[in-house]
Amino acid sequence: MPLTIKDIARIAGVSHSTVSRGLNGKPGVSDELRDKIKQIASDLGFEFNANARSLSTAKTGTIGIIYDEENYESTLHIYSMGLLRYMRNSLEREDLDAIITFSKNRFTGYDNIEKLINKRKVDGLIIISSRIDIKTIHFLNDAKIPFVFSHQIPDENFGDVDSVYCDHFNGGYIAGGHLIKQGCRKLLCIARKDNRKEFQMRTAGFTSAARDSGLEIDKQSVITGGYTFIDGYNTAIANLDRIKKSDGIFIHTDLKALGVISALSERDISVPDDICVIGYDDTELCTFIKPSLTSIQQPSEKIAVQTCERLIELLNGSREIKTKKIIHFTLILVDTA
Repeated sequence: MPLTIKDIARIAGVSHSTVSRGLNGKPGVSDELRDKIKQIASDLGFEFNANARSLSTAKTGTIGIIYDEENYESTLHIYSMGLLRYMRNSLEREDLDAIITFSKNRFTGYDNIEKLINKRKVDGLIIISSRIDIKTIHFLNDAKIPFVFSHQIPDENFGDVDSVYCDHFNGGYIAGGHLIKQGCRKLLCIARKDNRKEFQMRTAGFTSAARDSGLEIDKQSVITGGYTFIDGYNTAIANLDRIKKSDGIFIHTDLKALGVISALSERDISVPDDICVIGYDDTELCTFIKPSLTSIQQPSEKIAVQTCERLIELLNGSREIKTKKIIHFTLILVDTA
């Protein structure tokens, strides 16, 4: 049986992608490790031909990242941009490139996922979109293309699929618990009007925390609306009477929270002196006001790294059962300056 890169990787105690970079003289490998890899290859009589290997394995060295169309509809998605940055860092460490696109072509309606696969442009996919249908999942499974859902919670109808996402019920519960610890008893949730499971879970966790503390929570305790700054602003104006009756508000996103706070400030309602507010995501936006917005930290780097690690396992031939890596929230950022 001919010697392979995986054999050298096993002997050297490194990943096969590290061996590939070392033999190709690409960055990301120390001189000492590169010499070690080349010495092992030489001792075993291995000759590396990158072009021949690419042709024989039909590998592109490129990963497709399927972005949510919502991020086109809104110009400000700081959290998603951070997630993408960490994903690109993780992939580039493994000498992998990324193609970032939406699931559908907005002008032709053509399925971009099918296009990427049929034209053999990618080796695998990271899906950060909730707008994926079961037909696409069947297509990917039939094409035997590795894919991992990231950040977005995949539809239960998809069956067992690899995924990495946060426990948003836990995040909502922490948010409600934080407000209660601050002495708030008249709680309100300004939620995102969305059928995505993650937002439903945030609201459910929040209401559960309130009820566990013996507080009254009903339909009037949840206000729904959009997700932008202006949505938050308009939601606050339209529901000002209900907001004035509360002393603690959990808002589904930082961006929307800033819109709410702006509207309240214009009406001389102080945050946090009059009403405590907690957001969600822990983006840079939290520092745009003083005192900084308290927020639930959604660990974008951890999500990105674990997503890429799982996809690389699949690319390397892992046949383990599909895995769901659920990340728990452990931190609330509070700035009382």
